[in-house]
Amino acid sequence: MRPTVTQPMVSLSWTITLLIGLVFLALGYGLRLEVQGAVDAADHSWLDLALLLCAYLFAFCLKPMQKTVLRKLCQREAHRAHQKATR
Repeated sequence: MRPTVTQPMVSLSWTITLLIGLVFLALGYGLRLEVQGAVDAADHSWLDLALLLCAYLFAFCLKPMQKTVLRKLCQREAHRAHQKATR
């Protein structure tokens, strides 16, 4: 039987996942600003398209990432509960 997942665990896993997404967004925006300064202003539409496509693909990765983070948090909680029970 699978253990039940508490609401704080789900919220924490989504928070961690969205923070990871925010880091990737900041890296993409920083890359865009860096390349924009080095490349002609009229020639950076390919970079905008590439960043948009990466963001679109990343949106599909959010739910699997959240499930992975939630699974790891549940494993950690179960391990802690087991350690407390053996003491």
